[in-house]
Order: sequence, then structure tokens, then C-alpha cells
Amino acid sequence: MQKLILPFVAGFLASLFFHESTLALLHAAGLIDPTGFSTAPFLPLGLPEFIANAIWSACWAVLMAWLLRVAPGRRAPWVPAFVFGGIALTAASVFVVDPLRGIWPSGNMLPRLALGFAANAMWGWGALVFMRAFMASEDED
Repeated sequence: MQKLILPFVAGFLASLFFHESTLALLHAAGLIDPTGFSTAPFLPLGLPEFIANAIWSACWAVLMAWLLRVAPGRRAPWVPAFVFGGIALTAASVFVVDPLRGIWPSGNMLPRLALGFAANAMWGWGALVFMRAFMASEDED
């Protein structure tokens, strides 16, 4: 259960509490136009974007937990989680998901990549926070 369900739940919650909140804070600071918690429908299912993002983030958290070997008995990989979220999720969003939706990378990508890195890196850190909080140590079984 600790290898699949808990990272999935941690990734879902990290999307809501860290990723979307980072976007909302950047918007409140006047740095970006889009706000967090977008309720625009995400096609093809028609779910609000923030829910669809949370579901995808939950899947990514399972992969992150496996790649970084997150376990109660090991040291928490804080920096690798931050980097994984920032690079892997941003690259997947810009170069895979968006082209599938008909949004092609073009022009000056630096602002979009920087925004994606900031929000997704906070997601990676937050997912690890939730994973470590939910995982029981081996001797508590």
C-alpha cells in the first residue's frame, strides 16, 4: 500500500495544496495572469482543470516515489523531489500534453517554462512532504 496508494494520494493532495496554491500566490503577487484552481473544463472528460491536474499529478507521484526510492527507513530526497517535479512535470506538460491538446511550443518559452518549473517544483516538494507524513516506519507494522 505504501508503494502505490500513499504516493498517489500524496501527489493528488500536493497538487491542490502546493501546485495550485503556488499559482494562486504568484497571481496574487501580480507576477502571472492565470490563477490557481482553474475550473475551465479539461477536455475530453470535462473535469475542472485543477481536478484533472491533480489526478495526473497523483500518477506522477507514484513514478517519483519509485524513482527516488522514497521509503520510511531512508533519508528523504528533498532536492531530487524538487528537481523531479520542476523538470519532469514541466517537460511533460509543455512537450507532450499541450501538443496533444493542440497547443504547440513556440516563441519565447522561457516565461512559460519558468512558471511551470516553479509550480511543479513546489508540487514535487509537497508530494514528498505528504509521502513522508503518511508513511509508517517499518517497525510500526
